[in-house]
Amino acid sequence: MKKLLRVSALVALVAMCVAGSLLAQIGKTPSQAFLEYRAAFEKAKTVEEILPFMDKITRAQIAKTPAAERKQMLAMMQMMGDARGVKVVKETKNDKGVELAVEGTTPDKKKSTGKILMVREDGTWKRASENWQ
Repeated sequence: MKKLLRVSALVALVAMCVAGSLLAQIGKTPSQAFLEYRAAFEKAKTVEEILPFMDKITRAQIAKTPAAERKQMLAMMQMMGDARGVKVVKETKNDKGVELAVEGTTPDKKKSTGKILMVREDGTWKRASENWQ
């Protein structure tokens, strides 16, 4: 019984954190939402920490990944998106949502640019895809 109460309390705590994160995103621009995602992404130790910032399609793909492989998935994502000091240089509306042109600096001090697709879901902007060069 005590174990069930602990599990229930943990589930409730996680739900409140996710809900709080979603509520904090309402009213933000696509750029603001993306920069909040980037801050969480750079600090994340688990992929679950960045799920609230991602679109439904991406979350569904991650949910299909076995739990044992998710840590490797996050490491791969962080290696591919290793730019720091990321800033948004342009927002362009399109038929899917808003494309952000971004730039940052790689660990070896080279300029990196990217295209980010942000989509509106349930009143908040979510990161749908990233392409970095």
